[in-house]
Amino acid sequence: MSRPARALGAVSGGLDSLLAVRLIQAMGIELQLLHFVTGFEPRQLRHELAGKAGTAEPPPELVALGAPVEVIDLRAELRSLLAAPPHGFGAQLNPCLDCKILMLRRARERMESSGADFVFTGDVLGQRPMSQRRQAMDRIDRCSGLQDRLLRPLSGALLPTALPEREGLYRREQLLDLQGRSRRRQEALAAELGVRDYPTPAGGCLLADPAYARRLRNLLERRSGVLREDDPLLAYLGRHVLLRGGALAVIGRQHEENLAIARFADRGHLLEARDFNGPTALVEAPADSQDLIAAARLTARYGQGRERERVVVGLGGPEGRREIDVQPGEPDGIGLL
Repeated sequence: MSRPARALGAVSGGLDSLLAVRLIQAMGIELQLLHFVTGFEPRQLRHELAGKAGTAEPPPELVALGAPVEVIDLRAELRSLLAAPPHGFGAQLNPCLDCKILMLRRARERMESSGADFVFTGDVLGQRPMSQRRQAMDRIDRCSGLQDRLLRPLSGALLPTALPEREGLYRREQLLDLQGRSRRRQEALAAELGVRDYPTPAGGCLLADPAYARRLRNLLERRSGVLREDDPLLAYLGRHVLLRGGALAVIGRQHEENLAIARFADRGHLLEARDFNGPTALVEAPADSQDLIAAARLTARYGQGRERERVVVGLGGPEGRREIDVQPGEPDGIGLL
């Protein structure tokens, strides 16, 4: 070629993607990294919990690799996708196949507009049951439009020859043959390549987390399949309680959550104990009087007035502000999500 080879990396910042970047760098190929934000990453939700607008900065582990990183916001597209993903869900509310296809379509667009030669990922054959089986990988290649311009260097020695290899941009012996769920070889390779700071494997997408998925599924049903922009954060906050009359209460567990829940005041009713420190609670409208009393009792139950006979709870909502005198406790007919 008359110019250096160029590649785009669709990378998360996890160990596998960090290693994939190091392998491509060792081939002498120019890199641009693409980091996709779906809105369901713990890191992004912690960013929003702190009251910061927009998307978080790229993971420092990616920045430390020395290649430029572009953050691509997919939050609106992922919320829409959850209504009916073409390839369905995994064990929870995770549309992994369609999410991966969406990311790689965007990567293909960047590849075509920038003149890059191929796209690579940190995928490992057989590591994830929905998106990293061989059949699923083939479907991703086709549906993303990348075909054989998509390289998975950690498992490339086990996969068919990609177009960049046939064009001589790298040699097959530079690819690895990793497969399966074990991380032992990755951890050994990280030590060899000097990759020391990387997140634990438990820090991925919350859509695969049973507790979070249960909460978000409830919100989806309440919204007739159309999530609001801040619903991913709402599902992340506090205790979610289904009240007997059908209303949803979200009760803060610590100060930062209380502040975040207060930002949802236009959703319904906010409750706080008048004379005792404790949680801020949201009850989504519509809510009948019995559900509001139940939420007030729970607000008192989780605050410092829990041992008192009666607690006065302030209630703000569409009808203005008022106070409810309640006995702290857990009413009958509630369910914890």
